[in-house]
Amino acid sequence: MDMESGHELLRQVASADKHADSAVLAIRTPEELKKQQKQWRELWLDMLGGMPEKTPLQPQVTGRIQGDGFTVDKILFQSMPGVYVTGYLYLPENPRFRAPYPALLLVCGHSDSGKLRDRYCHMAVMAAKEGFAVFTPDPYSQGERIQRAADYPLSECAEEHASLGARSWLAGWNFARFRIWDAVRSIDYMETRPELDLSKLAVAGCSGGGTMSTYMQAFDDRIKVACPSCYVSSLREVIGERGVHDAEQFFCGQLPRGFNHAVLLAMGQPRTAVMLDTRHSDYFPIAGARSTAALMERFQKNLKIDTPFAIFSSDGPHGLPLCGRTAILSWLEYTVKGEESRYCRKGADGKPVLDVEALRQIPDSTPPVPFPEEGRTVTASGQVRDLPGFRSLYTVIAEEALRLRDTRRIDRAALPEIIRRRAGIHTLADLPPEPEPFIHDFKWWYLSGAEGCSTELHAAILAVMGRSLVGERAESILRKALAERRSNGGKPVPLKAEGVWCIPAAHAFAAEPGLFSEVEFTDPPKSWTEMLCDPDPGKDSFAVTVWGALKEYDWTDLVPEDRLTVIRRTSPEADTKEEGGKGISVLPPGSPVLKS
Repeated sequence: MDMESGHELLRQVASADKHADSAVLAIRTPEELKKQQKQWRELWLDMLGGMPEKTPLQPQVTGRIQGDGFTVDKILFQSMPGVYVTGYLYLPENPRFRAPYPALLLVCGHSDSGKLRDRYCHMAVMAAKEGFAVFTPDPYSQGERIQRAADYPLSECAEEHASLGARSWLAGWNFARFRIWDAVRSIDYMETRPELDLSKLAVAGCSGGGTMSTYMQAFDDRIKVACPSCYVSSLREVIGERGVHDAEQFFCGQLPRGFNHAVLLAMGQPRTAVMLDTRHSDYFPIAGARSTAALMERFQKNLKIDTPFAIFSSDGPHGLPLCGRTAILSWLEYTVKGEESRYCRKGADGKPVLDVEALRQIPDSTPPVPFPEEGRTVTASGQVRDLPGFRSLYTVIAEEALRLRDTRRIDRAALPEIIRRRAGIHTLADLPPEPEPFIHDFKWWYLSGAEGCSTELHAAILAVMGRSLVGERAESILRKALAERRSNGGKPVPLKAEGVWCIPAAHAFAAEPGLFSEVEFTDPPKSWTEMLCDPDPGKDSFAVTVWGALKEYDWTDLVPEDRLTVIRRTSPEADTKEEGGKGISVLPPGSPVLKS
């Protein structure tokens, strides 16, 4: 989609992304960079919702797998109490390598098999056979870490990520908070192993693993080398061509606050040597990868940073082909171990140079997982949810929702300002015109909510710009109410809404209670707190959420009971009314109806 001539929302994305790029290039001294990195980190932590406290890992080695030239320890630890992480620690067995071995955190991309995906196993084996100790943890929802109960099936791991992402949103958390924390605790575990040398710790991964590799070189100063594959691009390219991706790959209000891919890379400089691996015909457009790489080269030149930086591209589609695995390993051998190889040598300026053409000639192949199927799992059943004391992220989020409910105090006088700030609703005097319909052919792969993928994606892109679909819809209701009031001589108007439209209608009322004479909701959804306590992920949705709202209110708090009539339909022919109640059944959405 053409960002320059397309929908106004996408033009705003492109403009804000370019502005963030310019801010990175404006940094001219190491002192300015350190100050800006501190500000970026504080901003990022705010968008993440902060981090948990460190608690005992309680690590276990549950078994060992013997490979050809390497061994694999089966690792289990707790990143938070009851939140189990399963992983493999690959150790070299060739006597020419001696412990402590240089360490690599290999972060898996989106694959239901997690650490057992053949390409990730092969990458780990390649590195172990060259003297690296490699830790590959299962991400949430992958491998042995399914979070939902067994009787709630979802089609793939990314769908559960989106479900958890939408739920986290209401509590003021981003799903990336938990992904980053797992990686931090993985490094903490690696530090407990005397066989590992973390003085030059590296991180690598593709897709979702490329996301986490980029995040970790920015977040954790123990990382010294990073090889993110198939993630770094530019948000204007990513969103313009494909829309918003996975739940941990976008943050509420990030672009107006100047936070993008270039910022993430700059946060790791000058500490981290970076090699970007990117594909043609990828989910993350190569044009954006090239523009961001060029920006980083100018950034390094401006600040006289000589830390190695490179980009390697190859034919698509998305994924980690053998040429990409080889490029990553060659880069690690040079930057971590100081060893030249066939594909990576010292250039005239003393920096490593990849032989891109030779790498591109490597035919793609992936051997099968290199150890027997029997005995592969870290846990006895193959799922952490069967372990004693297991706490799923669904539980963690629900517990936070209940904690917020029990500590929250509603100040009705302050509600209009609170919901305007949270949902992004203008005053009546400043109401913008009705936005043009957001018509697109993007695919939001993971959530359909109550209204379908298109609506979910609209909500996600609005979130990147610090807005909410709830707020946008509330403003639409306010515009209609204003028009109705003008036509009836200035009298307040009744507000009627059905299904998920009850949520923005409640926000419209709370923003301007004097505009409405009464409120009637038909088949309103559950309260947000009830949604987060429901174990069924099938109705999870970004479209009905407001970032961090539960810190200050639930949507069912917004209309006083004495102003509300709730209709619960038991059948199309028979309506029942309940004065002052709050409906909890969820039925297909309708539209707000405003009457004089």
